[in-house]
Amino acid sequence: MKRIAGRIKKYIVPIVALPLVLGLFGYFMPKGAAAPADYTASVTISTGNYGESLYNNAKEVPLLLKNDPFLKEVFPDLDEEELASIKEELVIDIRSDSLFNLSYTGPDKEQTLNVLEKIKDAYKKEDKKLFLKRDRVIEKNIKALEGETVSADSKVDKQRFLYELETNRLDLKAAEEIEPLTALDNVAGGMSPKKRAVLGVLIGLALSFFIVVVPEVLKER
Repeated sequence: MKRIAGRIKKYIVPIVALPLVLGLFGYFMPKGAAAPADYTASVTISTGNYGESLYNNAKEVPLLLKNDPFLKEVFPDLDEEELASIKEELVIDIRSDSLFNLSYTGPDKEQTLNVLEKIKDAYKKEDKKLFLKRDRVIEKNIKALEGETVSADSKVDKQRFLYELETNRLDLKAAEEIEPLTALDNVAGGMSPKKRAVLGVLIGLALSFFIVVVPEVLKER
């Protein structure tokens, strides 16, 4: 320990200066070229509620959206290899029974947004069609029941059935976007100047440790 203390006094200037110099070098070092960028488009959707398990249960969505017939219908001009690539880059994150996030990554921002928008629009279009079909069935039943003549004894039952139908209709909803479609740039821009400075100081401290301690440890052996 005495010899190490002696070496610290002897080399105090380089021991102190080395971390400072490397820290400053790291801070002012020119930023390297950014890595090639790709883009991730994302949209979060809340499922509808109209009694259709495939569309109303978020856990069933991957089976639907990654189904070959569905993708072929959305992208009729693409070949099998291109469809397989879309399927691979399409990520479906199930957040709850009624909430899921779609994301797709590609090298071109506009194209990436376009691909995910087509998938999202195809899902919502079919969802809207099924929702309206269910809504029309309930509306038809309500009108039929309203126009039906019943006896005095059955009026209470009629009102109860009407109430149930109207309540069910109010509970109906189509799928909707909770977080709109956006695209993020995934470019890897390297470390910030502050992080490079901290790294430089740490490297300097490590080198100072070797200058002071390692020679004495080797000499002792």
